[in-house]
Amino acid sequence: MSRIHPTAIVESNVQLGAGTSVWDSAHIRRDAVLGEECIVGGKSTIAYDVKIGNRVKINSNVYICNGVTIEDGVMISAGTIFTNDRFPRATTPDLQHLRSSAPDEHTLTTVVREGATIGAGCIIGCNIEIGRWAMIGMGSIVTKSIPDFCLAIGSPARIVGVVCRCGEPVHRFCDNDTPAAMDATCECGLSYLINGHAVQETEPLPAV
Repeated sequence: MSRIHPTAIVESNVQLGAGTSVWDSAHIRRDAVLGEECIVGGKSTIAYDVKIGNRVKINSNVYICNGVTIEDGVMISAGTIFTNDRFPRATTPDLQHLRSSAPDEHTLTTVVREGATIGAGCIIGCNIEIGRWAMIGMGSIVTKSIPDFCLAIGSPARIVGVVCRCGEPVHRFCDNDTPAAMDATCECGLSYLINGHAVQETEPLPAV
């Protein structure tokens, strides 16, 4: 059973999985889908038709716009903003009509793959993919796709290292460093093959 705070707004046709919690003053627009055991923090907004997987943690004051898909196990920290239009306008060119907020030919999609973490206060551009178990440092502006297991920071975000499933860094790139194939093992015991910014688990955990 899901839990909804009395001050939260959950519109029609929203699907909330078992064990999902929606906290104070959050707003979930129509037709959004959230999986099991998710947390939607206070004052966060999830736009219509957004798809969110299981065990996703969305902290306070997050804005997730239409066109975004969030896979299982993702963490979206406080104050993160997603976007879906590179060249937005409020009105038609003659200023006589407001443009609809509904998806149109300008709407672009973004996917956040399983296990990824987005730090506090990030801005996520559109038409990109944040890879499996990637990590985005706080305050970053992400304008291009980030590969699996990569650590990206800054404005615009740049790849500076590799992170383990557990969250610990396992390799840090020097300036302009794109190493040939190398192995790296985290203190937790998981190992990775790093070839430039392409990272693979040497012994992937079984799929759930």
